[in-house]
Amino acid sequence: MSIHIPEKFLGRIGYQIMPDRFCRAGPKPEPMEGRIIKSWDNFEASWKPEADGEFRNRDFVGGNLKGIASKLDYIKNMGFDLIYLNPISFSDTYHHYDILDQTMIDPYIGDWQDFEEFCQEAHKRDMLVVVDLVFNHKSIMSESVQKALEGDQKSRKLFEYNESTGKLNHWDVFEDFIQCNKLDPDFQEEACGIGELYVRKGADGIRLDLGEKFPKEFMDVFSARVKALNSEILIINERWKYSTDNARYIDNADTVMNYPATDAIMRWVRWGNFQHLLYTFQRIAEYPEQVQNVLWNLMDSHDTPRALTMLVGAGMNEEPIHGDQIWNIESRWHKANSFLTYEFREWEFREGPNIAAIKVARKKLNVALFICYNLCGNPFIFSGTELGVYGYKDPFNRIPYPWHIANQIARGFKNEVFTNVVNLGQYKKSNNDILATGSMQVEASSDIAKIVRSNNQGTIIAFANRSNNVQKLGNLYQNSTVVFNSGNNSSTELEPYGCIALRI
Repeated sequence: MSIHIPEKFLGRIGYQIMPDRFCRAGPKPEPMEGRIIKSWDNFEASWKPEADGEFRNRDFVGGNLKGIASKLDYIKNMGFDLIYLNPISFSDTYHHYDILDQTMIDPYIGDWQDFEEFCQEAHKRDMLVVVDLVFNHKSIMSESVQKALEGDQKSRKLFEYNESTGKLNHWDVFEDFIQCNKLDPDFQEEACGIGELYVRKGADGIRLDLGEKFPKEFMDVFSARVKALNSEILIINERWKYSTDNARYIDNADTVMNYPATDAIMRWVRWGNFQHLLYTFQRIAEYPEQVQNVLWNLMDSHDTPRALTMLVGAGMNEEPIHGDQIWNIESRWHKANSFLTYEFREWEFREGPNIAAIKVARKKLNVALFICYNLCGNPFIFSGTELGVYGYKDPFNRIPYPWHIANQIARGFKNEVFTNVVNLGQYKKSNNDILATGSMQVEASSDIAKIVRSNNQGTIIAFANRSNNVQKLGNLYQNSTVVFNSGNNSSTELEPYGCIALRI
């Protein structure tokens, strides 16, 4: 099947928001049974288990759609024009991935009118909205799962189950996430109805949580239904590995989250692993050209440590042995059929990054960001990274947005990462005639990376220095025009952690 990529997504810069943690407009939400409401300035992650030893992720701070809408100008002024919202559906948890009812919005986040108004306000600013839908699993407390557990056969066929034991399957080690039967026609109808609902309310794209697990039969039906309603919808699959098998890749998703690139960039910036960087982009070059143009190139996400932590934090994987990625620090805590969550969180709590190292990490992050903004596709930042937020994986990477830092910046306080993000946004927008669709070549050594983007509009050559030493470039580019400069770099020399883009 041919791939149709909506042109409106080309050249966009993405900003990921976990709604509960970004901004609240109005009063603190009313208490609900089982939910813990924390104050916005409480940045200590809730990492200890409850009295019965279980983690339930029910610590809400009360961010909502009205709050995000109130900050659209702030987001736009940083250079972002593509917003990716983590799930907003009714759920027991702040992250909303354990769905109770995906046809309604969680009352702490808002309602359908709030969502429609949010999309309208975004569109007024030429900003697109992508929503995160969850069809791989449902909460064990959802009505349909409870009916299935009680023996209702109509509900039971909506879920996968072990034929030998008769028990419902759960996703990975999470026993409260019951695996959906994506081949069941009634389940497919339910999923399509939810997708259509979000499209009618104003969504421009749909990110499918764990989409890499979905069979082609599901993707065929889902894609056809939502695109019949709006042919300009973009469908993005969560995918952690390479998508170089095109026959498998084109299961009616338009693009993927480009985690392999994130991994390769972080490993190169931190350790100079240029072989892995080159190998990764050789694999990505096998994707269809139109797919490459809308790849989601993430610096970090809600499922990884923060970028600053990946660049200096303890426990990261230096070498890509056995396919492990840099952030797979939890692998040591996996046992045969369990996940020792408490021990993992205890380790994270006690092995936080050295604060002194964060200063160097900020320089390294600026190098990583520069590479990301020069790749084919859409650069993405998880909200807060631009302010210097750091932290290991969930829940340490999901603190409330530090508006006190944003307010300091507004009063003139210098933040080099924030300044760099704004400058990169201006650079990309000014050169999108090449950066949005131009071909890409990547060269690298242990200290210098070179990215060449080219089409009939011209050529941009981007150089990045990951080292703390001056690097010579030679005299080949003296007749070029400097279109981005992170400091006092020139066409012949890069300062430590320096980045420059030349247009010829």
